[in-house]
Amino acid sequence: MRVLITGAGDYLGRRLLEALRRDLPPGSRILGLDRNPLPPLDGVTLKAVNPFDASDLAETVAAFDPSCVFHLAALASVAQSSETPSYAWRAELLGTLNLAEAVARTRASLVFLSSTVVYGEVFRERARPNESVTPRPDTISGRTKNACEYILRDVLANARVKHLVLRPSNYIGAGQSETFVVASFAGQIARIERGLAPPSLEVGDLSAGRDFFDVADFTAACLRVIARIDDLPDGGIFNVGSGLVTPVSDILETLRDMTDARFDLHVAPGRVRPAGVRSEGCDPAAFAAATGWAPVIPLEQSLSTILAEARARLG
Repeated sequence: MRVLITGAGDYLGRRLLEALRRDLPPGSRILGLDRNPLPPLDGVTLKAVNPFDASDLAETVAAFDPSCVFHLAALASVAQSSETPSYAWRAELLGTLNLAEAVARTRASLVFLSSTVVYGEVFRERARPNESVTPRPDTISGRTKNACEYILRDVLANARVKHLVLRPSNYIGAGQSETFVVASFAGQIARIERGLAPPSLEVGDLSAGRDFFDVADFTAACLRVIARIDDLPDGGIFNVGSGLVTPVSDILETLRDMTDARFDLHVAPGRVRPAGVRSEGCDPAAFAAATGWAPVIPLEQSLSTILAEARARLG
């Protein structure tokens, strides 16, 4: 087994590399690619490759000759894509096109990390869409990821490459950037506890709901894809999540119960998503049926781990 990961330096990429080196069969090889040089990781080959350099990327893919490719390289958050729209389109589309052309010359299987954000306006009608629903993206992040799904379908149509699309909901975990809501709450609470910030916690739309599940459960889902790759349909699209929609207010209250610190709430305009208040989840039944996967880490356990890591980071 030879597994290649793009976006290896990002939050999810690093955790998937760790899961792969732990759980793949002996003799497997793992290559992680990123635009920037990465700190070493035992058992993993890491290489800095510019995804915009089609020749370098193609040579790297050909030399490694992967059996499975996970394309994770992307701007991770909706907010990041909104702040840099030109770069978001260039990075997502050109990087995906170059990778698709490189992988098309191999016999690998390619797994693309899309997102449930592609459903967009659909969420105003149903909080838990399944894969039969036509996406109606209403953010730059949603539009670029949906466009990449089409790129892969078209470029790989006549290649000997099986490709799959995973649309995860909101995976969370210790060490995640405070760009994301749970990490933001945990980081702010930890600083308030230490007296490093005033007792006022900045929030966005607390009435919105999200499908939160642990990043370790998602890396387990990726490993299950590798194990079942021969049985999964070419061009298959799968939602991955808990299937539950939890109000952001409940997340905050659970974290509040884990601390003795007292704080007020302050609605910060910069933390309010442009699309407005709504619930966003998914129906993951198709993925569960195809792979036998289900999340096993309770949400409260994930929140406790995230808060503990935020405290430890402050020393």
